[in-house]
Amino acid sequence: MSHSEISTFNRRQWLQWSAALTAGTAAPWLGAQNAPPVPAKDFLVDGKHVTIVVGGPAGGATDGVARVAFSAQLDREVIVENKPGAGGTIGSKFVSVAKNDGHTLLLGHIGTNVLSPLMQTPQPYDPRKGFTPIGQIGNTASVLLVPAGGPTSLQAALEQWKRKGTFSYASTGLGSGAQLLGHLLADAVQVKGLHVPYRGSPFALQDLAGGRVDAMFVTAGAIGSFIEAKKLVPLAVASAARSSYYPQLPTLREVGLQQVSNEGWFGLFASANVAQPIASAWHAHLHTALQQPQVVKQLQGLVVDIASSHSQKAYAQFIDQEINHWTRVVAQLGDALKAA
Repeated sequence: MSHSEISTFNRRQWLQWSAALTAGTAAPWLGAQNAPPVPAKDFLVDGKHVTIVVGGPAGGATDGVARVAFSAQLDREVIVENKPGAGGTIGSKFVSVAKNDGHTLLLGHIGTNVLSPLMQTPQPYDPRKGFTPIGQIGNTASVLLVPAGGPTSLQAALEQWKRKGTFSYASTGLGSGAQLLGHLLADAVQVKGLHVPYRGSPFALQDLAGGRVDAMFVTAGAIGSFIEAKKLVPLAVASAARSSYYPQLPTLREVGLQQVSNEGWFGLFASANVAQPIASAWHAHLHTALQQPQVVKQLQGLVVDIASSHSQKAYAQFIDQEINHWTRVVAQLGDALKAA
């Protein structure tokens, strides 16, 4: 299996958790779920491996988050499987129709579980009915990048694109957050945007560094090596507030481009109709993993802020709110966005 990694999780922590459930005591981090305790063997079949699907290539930001978040804490094989393409929808669709036994999961984000199914025609899957939300991993910023040797500030880039009347922007595929932000930016500064889709951020970043496209919005965790090598120049972030990792970069809101805003996040999803005890088991595991100092440190190295602890129900409500918000935005943009 290409681009796969097998990790062995910590057996002791898993057994401690499952023993509590078997004894009839609900773990405190299950929050509002309060699912009736059932024998641990009913959650995951002993000895069967778990597959975490990533809708992007190895080396991308989502791939990195998946390998960090599932590098410990479970007593079975965990395979991270990369299925890139179509803005992450190939891998996501694979999980949406997978057997609902909890052994096939998706490391998803705003692109795979909100934007792509809203922006692509025909819709590859239903973002609500196709998955069981498990829990949020963390938040990250989208950074606007340009090739080195070009504009060195946001203002200079905007002025250059206005003079030309156009700029090209790369993305990680049709329906991706990078496509949406590029379209919103072109619309906001009233220039023609040329969308250039790729199968994942590593490929897009290489072409961006080579000057074959003018700009790209990229998840912050994927850009460090390019900035250190002085191949790419960061100009701004698309988040509501400045990034603690790149505090020198202005937000696009600060320069009057309020509509060019997108809060990035990563989360865990199972296929549709997974039984609640299985979903609760994964929610508990994710909570435990995100409390491990080495996991926190590694995720911070990927420029991901750990999500505040909340229930599985609260996470599902958050996803629903994201879908509602971006459904309205995509509808307002109309066919121009889907044709970009």
